[in-house]
Amino acid sequence: MTASDDLGYWARYGFSEELVRALFQGLRVGLYVVDHMGKILLVNPYAESLLDRPAQQLIGVDPHDLLHRNADGSSIPREDCQILAAFSEGVYVRSEEAWFTRGSGGLVPVGVMAAPLPLDGGKNMGAVVLFYDLSRHKAVEHEQAAALAALEKLTDRLSLMAETSTVLASPLKVDEALRRLSRLVVPRLADWAMIDLLGPSGDGVDRVAVVVKQGRDGVECKQWEGPLPAFPEASQAPVARVLRGGPAVLFGPEDLAERIDQEEDSVQRRPYEELGAHSVIVAPLRTPRRVLGALTLARYETSPAYDSADLSLIDDIASRAGLAVDNADMFEEQRRFASSTSHELRTPLSGLRARLEEAVLYPADIDPYETIRKALAVTDRLETIVDDLLVSARLRAGEPVAYEPIDVGALVVKEVAAIVGGVPVHVDAGRDVNVLGNRIQLIRVIDNLLVNARRHADKEVEVTVGRVEDSAVVTVCDDGAGIAPQDREHVFERFVRLEEGRRREPGGSGLGLAISRDIARAHSGTLTIENSLCGARFVLRLPLTDRRP
Repeated sequence: MTASDDLGYWARYGFSEELVRALFQGLRVGLYVVDHMGKILLVNPYAESLLDRPAQQLIGVDPHDLLHRNADGSSIPREDCQILAAFSEGVYVRSEEAWFTRGSGGLVPVGVMAAPLPLDGGKNMGAVVLFYDLSRHKAVEHEQAAALAALEKLTDRLSLMAETSTVLASPLKVDEALRRLSRLVVPRLADWAMIDLLGPSGDGVDRVAVVVKQGRDGVECKQWEGPLPAFPEASQAPVARVLRGGPAVLFGPEDLAERIDQEEDSVQRRPYEELGAHSVIVAPLRTPRRVLGALTLARYETSPAYDSADLSLIDDIASRAGLAVDNADMFEEQRRFASSTSHELRTPLSGLRARLEEAVLYPADIDPYETIRKALAVTDRLETIVDDLLVSARLRAGEPVAYEPIDVGALVVKEVAAIVGGVPVHVDAGRDVNVLGNRIQLIRVIDNLLVNARRHADKEVEVTVGRVEDSAVVTVCDDGAGIAPQDREHVFERFVRLEEGRRREPGGSGLGLAISRDIARAHSGTLTIENSLCGARFVLRLPLTDRRP
């Protein structure tokens, strides 16, 4: 026995039987040794475990043919194998990533270090190969990549929200601000977008923006903008449901075609038919008080389908747009209101001042009692205007009021019965037409409509109360001259009185119909003027309730 075969010889290098066993069995990397023929001579237990192969399957076989693969599982030509170079060329080899097959048939990513190993006293050249599992490292890389992608997506969305807020807060007209918003979300969130706004009466729809992806930008398609036919009350089209107060909705490829078919009008279906869509989100432009319109975003099949996170983001953007539109409307309304109020109050005040100054300057020529009588009449008118303004302000501010179940038919019958003299009023009231509302406010609406109808009627007024689908409908018709179609929205504005109304009642405030519409909206209803054979036909619609008074 030579010194090299003597364990004592190795002991001077620190080797012991226990240490050799620990290195071989406890090493947390795979190890195999190949001879000069490239066959495995020995493997350690960790290699068995990592490769899911017993030692008997490994010893005596060529590891290149058995184990080494490309990432897709395909074989590697021997001339391209770096690991074989360790003994064929006698060089040290390190590979940051390789792929070994496991006994179960799968692949495991490994890092490999191989070094030439002289065997048989240096006559032949083998190699020792160490390999370690990269799976956890790969998992961490994937987690980091996913986290980075999520962070980039979040940063992009935060940037989008900041840009959206900037655009919506800018001193632009509403239509231009919404077009800019559409160009922001296309193509970052959509391949095309459109925005529809409800008209002042709550029934007409105006398409104010359509933007389509072109390259890396969004291009406006103004040929598709403009007024749209009104949606039928029973329409189940996505935009119609959202405009009626429904939540934001998401449609994927599986149900999109069916939803598009529910768009009754060809003008409303045109963007879907000409542009196509694979996934669509429709979100309401809303405020706590009302729905103002709808934002529709669509993606093609080449883009990822929308998910719940996209729905939440787009719903938030639409809500911000709704608040911006509402603020712009309120600002314009306040400007008009201030102008109209100053005019309506200045006129009677100027007349009152002139009369009082005349009485002071010419006491001998002016009857003081007549002056006081006329001053009181002016004061009454001013008091009426101020009271109506306070009511209107409270309604616009959305101040909370007490609601209760109300039988609308019974309420109308009672108000008509209280009328004394003048033009007769005929009532046809259905039973159990119940709504949830504020009694005082609804009485005010009914009284305003009755007073207005009797003022303009020639011989009689007809009132009907009934149920139409899910709405209580109160119709008040007179047989007078009627209201021209171009004036039907105009009369609901504050202080607006048509010439005929001023002639029949000079002292009116011009706020009655504006207040009535505000009350209808506060009850989630509508007040409109509709076509009739003669006279004016006012229609009040309120949501029905199953609760009875």
